[in-house]
Amino acid sequence: MLLFLVRHAESNYGTTDDHSRPLSEFGVYQASLSATFIKDNINHGSTQIIASDATRTLTTAKHIQNKLNHAILSHATTFYHARASEWCDAIMKHHTVDHLILVGHNPTMGFLSRYLNPQHAQQFCPASVSRYKLEIAEDGLKLPAQFIDFFTPDAK
Repeated sequence: MLLFLVRHAESNYGTTDDHSRPLSEFGVYQASLSATFIKDNINHGSTQIIASDATRTLTTAKHIQNKLNHAILSHATTFYHARASEWCDAIMKHHTVDHLILVGHNPTMGFLSRYLNPQHAQQFCPASVSRYKLEIAEDGLKLPAQFIDFFTPDAK
């Protein structure tokens, strides 16, 4: 499976409660760039997007889904404060898809990156994407995952 870890794009601080913060204007631009990167690096096959239900994360995930057309998007409150182990459980549950895209928060995406491949752990600034080739066995993830590349959208 190709696995993409994505941190949500830049959001507006102080405009509302943390869970409901929308993307900033620049964040919308970042989400579009990250979505294009993902689209350009996906071949044919099934694609699942899993996201936190926080507004900024779900909006980032929807930008990705809109670029991919065929991707299925699911979201849950569970991933708002999820630990890396909970994301790993989600990976295991979706082991049959060709492409899995996880859209979450910092620092969790960084922790998950470190767990999947400690030699290529990433610091996730807004809208960053880390791409891996990951094998899954019946008894769990085959680690380390093969790190492919890391994308960060243009800075302001």
